Amino acid sequence: MRSLKTLCTMWLAAAALFLCNINVMAQNVPLDALVRTASQWLSLSDVNQSDRMWDGSGPIMQKNISKQDWAKYLGNLRGELGPLQGREWAQVARVVNPPGLPAGEYMNVMFNSRFARAATTVEKISLTLAGGKWVPVGYVVEKIEPAPPTAAAPAAQPVKR
Repeated sequence: MRSLKTLCTMWLAAAALFLCNINVMAQNVPLDALVRTASQWLSLSDVNQSDRMWDGSGPIMQKNISKQDWAKYLGNLRGELGPLQGREWAQVARVVNPPGLPAGEYMNVMFNSRFARAATTVEKISLTLAGGKWVPVGYVVEKIEPAPPTAAAPAAQPVKR
């Protein structure tokens, strides 16, 4: 079983990959296929199929997290978020040679999602080429907290002369 430090290191690397996000599309990358692959892989999390997600992930992910730890991570995440209420594809971004991960090209597919206990989130699936096809190698969910309500400005008072 991997240590907490190893898991944190892996997810920090995944987070770095998303933070280095460059909105430049790679030439000849089939966007429909990327979105479809990410959507299908992500839909497995909606029906508690963490084993199938891990089996369908790339070697980078499988070397960094065990199937059991992946199930635990996903179970904790879904327990915190609650059931999925809706998901829409939002963006695809290309990242080259991100820090903390093997050199290469990665594609991040992002979805705007709503869960029962997190009204606004961004789900990010990172994919890379392995064996001639794009495979998922990371999954990060960012909760978007609503901005606190701002106090209404006081009504303007008429100027007396």
